[in-house]
Amino acid sequence: MPDHDEAVAAALDSYQYRLLPDHIHSHRADPTLAERLIDSFLQQLARYADRRDLDIHDTLAELHQQRIDRGGPDHAPEYSFRLGAQVQPRQQPTGDQAGHPLWRGFITALAATPDGQVQCTVRIPGVNQALQVTAAELEPADSLLPLPTRTAGIVIHAQEAEQTIIDIAARLKRAAGNGLAANEHALADLAQLTMRLSVWSGGQPDAIMRHLYDRIIDAAHPPSQERPGPSAAHRLAATEFPQKRPSPDPNDSRPSNRPAPDAQRQPRKHRP
Repeated sequence: MPDHDEAVAAALDSYQYRLLPDHIHSHRADPTLAERLIDSFLQQLARYADRRDLDIHDTLAELHQQRIDRGGPDHAPEYSFRLGAQVQPRQQPTGDQAGHPLWRGFITALAATPDGQVQCTVRIPGVNQALQVTAAELEPADSLLPLPTRTAGIVIHAQEAEQTIIDIAARLKRAAGNGLAANEHALADLAQLTMRLSVWSGGQPDAIMRHLYDRIIDAAHPPSQERPGPSAAHRLAATEFPQKRPSPDPNDSRPSNRPAPDAQRQPRKHRP
């Protein structure tokens, strides 16, 4: 597995090399220089994203909010979670189990409880039933690390990984139904995604596939589209017509524009 800390340090190496003179010592040995480089690098990343219509501001805002929420060592944070946030059960700051959560998942719904707390619905990959837990019992989880695939691009979020598994599995199932050979790259991507997601969430790859089975089947066999034509409501309305003309009310005294039945049309006189 790649060393992501080293990857970040190498990115700062390159940033420093392009911006600062060669005689400046490395940020790796100077925390003050490292802070300044990171600050500058983040600002330039935000500008780079703006120029290319890339949305990273929600990510930056969430990171900032998490930093505020953490406070000091004696502070019990109340995190401001958003839909889709990747979370885990709140860990004790010390102890043998610190840093080893039982599970990780992502938030699919938020609601307020009668006593004013925030209730979170958490989906854990590979677990059939969603977990109902208060925000006070959760903390941000380490994000799913970027995972490049051959058939679906780069996956960077647990929820995205689930949807990508569904999409790839549905494509493979449709291909099998049409008598086509399985795409080897797609099979490899599917195995890699389920393995990486299970490692992140604390589950098992086969449990994740069982959990997603119904959604895969639905995606592989979408409901057939109705043939074009009038809607059911219009067809029902059409059965009510034509209706019989209502009989005239003999007591109705309103004048009628229709001629009386016994009235005879007089022939028009011919003028010479």
